[in-house]
Amino acid sequence: MSENNVKIDVVEFMGKKLNFLDLGKDISPDIPVYPGHMKTDFWWHKTHEETVFSLGDKSNYKLGFGVKGIITCDHTSTHVDAVYHFDPNKSHLSVDKITLQELITPAAWIDLSFVPNRTHITLDAVKKGLDAAEVTLKPGMSLLYWTGIEPYGVTDPFYYLSQYPGLDEEATTWLLDQGLLNIGTDAASLDTPADLDYPNHSVHAEREVIHTESLVNITKIPRHKDFYYAMFPLKWVGLTGSPVRAFAIWED
Repeated sequence: MSENNVKIDVVEFMGKKLNFLDLGKDISPDIPVYPGHMKTDFWWHKTHEETVFSLGDKSNYKLGFGVKGIITCDHTSTHVDAVYHFDPNKSHLSVDKITLQELITPAAWIDLSFVPNRTHITLDAVKKGLDAAEVTLKPGMSLLYWTGIEPYGVTDPFYYLSQYPGLDEEATTWLLDQGLLNIGTDAASLDTPADLDYPNHSVHAEREVIHTESLVNITKIPRHKDFYYAMFPLKWVGLTGSPVRAFAIWED
């Protein structure tokens, strides 16, 4: 099961009827947070009632307006890692510099849930997943992979944050050699927490390629290929990442 209700929306766009599946988590104070990252909180900065009071009896605007303050991390919930996240020398590749060509791409997804928890996802495992899904990677694509950890984000947050596999250096290098513009996963990181050397992040730093973490509903995409992956980060100037609205999009 997924943590949110799975609903495919049909939207007419540019003369076509397209299916949209939301692949993003909610953002709230209740979501699991990667260990050591800032938690999220919301609070009322000004309530509707306070506005009505401050406007006074001379105003006919009786509803007021409300605004909330937010504190969070640039890597909370479903989010994109900018290249700057991987390498302090690449501040010119912060999240606001990610191009539309990277944010909206042809895509495919594979099931890697057969890989044991807290181990490396090897190149052999990746190729096995690709073969099972009958996916051939091409330059300019995004690849999404499902580890099976997703449901624990709701039922057991500590397990979700500590028990997933992650790509090793060889697998990541081979994937980026295929010309991928983005790799996404349902796990909290593309690196397993059992390897503190972060081999996947290191390769992404060297190759200057973004990736996406904490996706949901990957297995609800009704085809393994021939769809688009689109994500929309906030244009936070100079930051190392951003929460995203992420969608799988396809035409019947």
